[in-house]
Amino acid sequence: MRRFALVAVFALGSVAGYAGEAPEERTEQTEPPADEQSSDRERDPKDEPTKRSQVSLEDATAIVRQAYGGRVVSAAAATARPQRARPKESGYRVRVDVDGRVKTVFVDARGRIHENAEY
Repeated sequence: MRRFALVAVFALGSVAGYAGEAPEERTEQTEPPADEQSSDRERDPKDEPTKRSQVSLEDATAIVRQAYGGRVVSAAAATARPQRARPKESGYRVRVDVDGRVKTVFVDARGRIHENAEY
């Protein structure tokens, strides 16, 4: 009986906790209030969403480390042709030591790994 009571209290507490985190209903506003309006000159370009985010050098090394599980020997910005039929792209040339063998891969700006890229 005591176990049932504890389970019931825990279940109700969990449900009540989730109910408190429910998203609020939003009413549509046609214009933001006057104090929230800003001109184009006041907007910070960092706050604007980008069309396609570029992968940083740290991100590229983390992607390679996660994919191969080795130790990153070196990494540098590079321009390479990921496949024969594709044009050259900017990205990063990352060298990783996997079980005593050094493997060179190319990480493009979207974070995809290419093993046989032409530099």
